[in-house]
Amino acid sequence: MTAPRESASTRLDPDVVTEALRGLSGTRKTLSPKLFYDAEGARLFEKICELPEYYPTRTELGILRERVGEIASLAGPRCALIEFGSGAGVKVRLLLDALVQPVAYVPIDISREQLAAVSAELAAEYPDVAIRPLCADYTHPLVLPTLPDDARRFAFFPGSTIGNFHPAEATAFLGRIRRAVGQGGALLLGVDRRKNAAVLEAAYD
Repeated sequence: MTAPRESASTRLDPDVVTEALRGLSGTRKTLSPKLFYDAEGARLFEKICELPEYYPTRTELGILRERVGEIASLAGPRCALIEFGSGAGVKVRLLLDALVQPVAYVPIDISREQLAAVSAELAAEYPDVAIRPLCADYTHPLVLPTLPDDARRFAFFPGSTIGNFHPAEATAFLGRIRRAVGQGGALLLGVDRRKNAAVLEAAYD
């Protein structure tokens, strides 16, 4: 395993101020979710994922467990798995267990401390998989670590995080993923279904 490579997009001090001011200067005050994920924010989020009200993680894990064989078959052998917003690495373990001879895993996350810890765990658990962590803000353009030329690039973006994007931002982001995986690549995207307000408020408020 290599130490987490740091993208220029993680040197956020000026960007944080600009983004926070933009969100707080509007008529409707907002802060980008990515601003919450320092080491403590990442730890708190993992605790939130364990709450009964927070259904997305539990539901998505259930779907993955049920469909992971089918997903692995569609992905094919010798994948280079690229996860945007890797977090604690819970879901990706299901994929790594099911994929046929995965050659590399690139976890991308903005929380450097969590990224380093989880990458070390995965390197020990999957010694035949090259773990190439990248500390970066994936909402900005980034350069992936070098991957085997013959590996199929398989992007993984779970958690319904795409719902945090405005439509134009989502379009641009998906375009960057398409360019990152290249011809013949694939994307496994987690998307929530419509929910009533009470369910959403219990999960997110």
